Amino acid sequence: MTSTDFLKLLCEGYVRSYRMFNIPERPRNMRDFRRNPIHPRWVDETHRELNFFVRLGEALGYVSRLEMRTGSKGRRWDVSWLDLDSKVEERQVVLCLECENDHRKADDVVKKLLGSEGLRACYLVGLLGWVKDDQFRRIKRMVERVFAGGPKNRSILLMAWVGDDEFHAFVAADGKLSARDGKGYVDGEKYWCVHFVGGWRKATQA
Repeated sequence: MTSTDFLKLLCEGYVRSYRMFNIPERPRNMRDFRRNPIHPRWVDETHRELNFFVRLGEALGYVSRLEMRTGSKGRRWDVSWLDLDSKVEERQVVLCLECENDHRKADDVVKKLLGSEGLRACYLVGLLGWVKDDQFRRIKRMVERVFAGGPKNRSILLMAWVGDDEFHAFVAADGKLSARDGKGYVDGEKYWCVHFVGGWRKATQA
């Protein structure tokens, strides 16, 4: 399995498991929120998304760590997967993930992913929500510009919620940049789900 295949599977698992996060429909306004206090806050969504990746890593046989510092700059990552059986130091940190649901901090997460040359991790994952359309277009250009000549020994999965219900993903690995889109919707029980719209494609295609 290539790095591209592995990161695509991570993305597909996240999308197809999203209903299991049990995230209720968001209130239309503060009045609705006060009437129904079960409506989620951003921290609720972040916790459930991080927990998904923590449990996934452990199911795959890794040790999952929260808020671990790694790399030459000692940056802290929300979730890390460690392979404690690896004898090669560069392979002990398998994955580092950063999740941010505040669109004002999205650019910082992307810069953290793209500027991680000194990080000893096989895979880097970024999960963003809820960014605005123009902000997402800028992020897309950042990713394409950095990986125009190949991913430079980095394998990155970037997933972003855009606007009210759009989902977009990029995989940069093995010298290729791939993309896939999805759509969020509320099911009959008023919980959020996601489904893909089309398959994987070259990220530079419209």
